Amino acid sequence: MRLGSRSKRGLRVEYRIFKAFVGLALVFGIVKLWGPLATNHRQQVELTKLRIEKASLLKEQERLSDYQHSLASDSGFEAAARKLNFLRDGERRLVFIPKSGKKKTTSPAPAPKAKDK
Repeated sequence: MRLGSRSKRGLRVEYRIFKAFVGLALVFGIVKLWGPLATNHRQQVELTKLRIEKASLLKEQERLSDYQHSLASDSGFEAAARKLNFLRDGERRLVFIPKSGKKKTTSPAPAPKAKDK
């Protein structure tokens, strides 16, 4: 036998050892990368949720900003007050009674009397 030659049996054993090392290296690499990949996935899911929440908050901010600008004018302020059922001095609230077979004797509340000074 020459110094550099190897037998077929020796090559088979070395090939099996090589395959085992490659397999172990692959398993080790997958195990090492699994944690960062899972973390990246969780971060992407959370980022998507936060982007959706940010979009809804921006819409709400725009709506509130428009409402604030409408309250800056007298007509907008009055419209907002009327939506909340506020009346001007001397106005009376009208109560509408729905039509049905029975007559109701409900009368509207009397208007407050003005104080004479």
